[in-house]
Amino acid sequence: MNIFFVEGIKEFKMAIKGNYSPIRIFICKEIFHEYNMIQSFHSIISFIHIKTFEKLAYRESSGGIVALLKEKKYINQLKNIKISNKNSSLILILDGIEKPGNIGAMLRIADATNIHIIILCNMKTYVYNSNIIRCSLGSIFTRKIFIEKKIESIVYWLQKNKISILTTGFQKHKKAMNLYHTQFLHYNNIAIVFGSENKGVSNIWFKKANKIITIPMFGNIDSLNVSNAMSIIVYEIIRQRNYAR
Repeated sequence: MNIFFVEGIKEFKMAIKGNYSPIRIFICKEIFHEYNMIQSFHSIISFIHIKTFEKLAYRESSGGIVALLKEKKYINQLKNIKISNKNSSLILILDGIEKPGNIGAMLRIADATNIHIIILCNMKTYVYNSNIIRCSLGSIFTRKIFIEKKIESIVYWLQKNKISILTTGFQKHKKAMNLYHTQFLHYNNIAIVFGSENKGVSNIWFKKANKIITIPMFGNIDSLNVSNAMSIIVYEIIRQRNYAR
């Protein structure tokens, strides 16, 4: 059985909301005050001294709770998911994102924008990395997430479900179109692909893309943090879908 650490009141609440099973809960009485949230887990609670807790906790603002939880297996379930063409679904694909903090921030944005499905490919880090959990504010536990190693399998599923592929690229890419010149209302179900800040997306995504989009840059810097870029692009899609009809 594979287990991982969660610390923080909000993160723990999100894990329980996402139907994760706690194995052991460590509580520091000097710090923790929200006993209502753990009353159903009485048999697996251990009370520890503040000095012991400080050694377990990754950060200072954890609220006095650290828990061991059982992993969920993100196996190849994607092939069994069908997308209706009657709805305008938005799917997020993260290709080879390296920094856990960026992944966490992108999952937090995905929650804020209610992205329907998140697909992780070319994973470079542990999905339950503490920075992913912390930076997502626990959103990793409540989003519909799939991990798929083979990009070809993802492409096949997207095409089978008639989902348009929008790949994010650099301004210098010859087929890249300005984000604000792109009419997203022409697309029903959309999968938008983001790659690492260092390498970008895998070449196959450029080959299979229905559209390559880029954010206009006006200064000396030619790129943004990937989570910032995602926020700009996703909210532009939402703006067009909901406010620009």
